[in-house]
Amino acid sequence: MDLIEQLVFCSERLLAVLQHPVDERDKQVAKVEHLLAEREKIISRLKEQSCENVNRQKAEKIVEMERDIQQGLFRLYESIKADWERWHQKRRLQRSYQNTFAYVETYDGRFYDKRK
Repeated sequence: MDLIEQLVFCSERLLAVLQHPVDERDKQVAKVEHLLAEREKIISRLKEQSCENVNRQKAEKIVEMERDIQQGLFRLYESIKADWERWHQKRRLQRSYQNTFAYVETYDGRFYDKRK
């Protein structure tokens, strides 16, 4: 199997992992990281070789899969980001319940009115 076929095969596997939602996201992220590292090695070896005899159809397929991979990675990133923000908000809300008067702005026990 030449490098182009290896790249196509690895990209297809990565795309399959990204397109199918998994209950355990940690395993999915680990698979994605592994496949990205493998893909990076193949691409670096491809850069060292001359790519004059590349099949145009395979090259177009790789470019199309690259777009889909980027979209899948972005969706995965956004879902992780949303979960983190939800967790952060939940933690902040919990702190406000534990320390109710921490965010009250008073000066020396008096109310300060900025209006004249």
